[in-house]
Amino acid sequence: MQPDLMIICDLDDHLDERDYYTGVPALVVEVLSESTRSKDIVKKLDLYMESGVSEYWIVNPFNKEITIYHFEHRDVKSVSTYKQNETAPSSYFDELEIEMNRIFK
Repeated sequence: MQPDLMIICDLDDHLDERDYYTGVPALVVEVLSESTRSKDIVKKLDLYMESGVSEYWIVNPFNKEITIYHFEHRDVKSVSTYKQNETAPSSYFDELEIEMNRIFK
């Protein structure tokens, strides 16, 4: 899978002999499009959860919202959806939060 955005915190520990990353990203972000919507919402959600990703963000430009899945022990610990005039906080990175009005205008 190639996510739209991923945050890797263990790069030095998980590079193979060809300098390819072989670890698991801490945070993955997918931006929905008409052609990938169902794949991002169903298949990638399951794949990222099963692979050990800590947090998965689905950015929905059609509804102007972000849904954040927080995984723990390869299961959904929490899920929250944020819309206009709200702030979307990461549950994994204490300092990361997104003001929705700055993303969707």
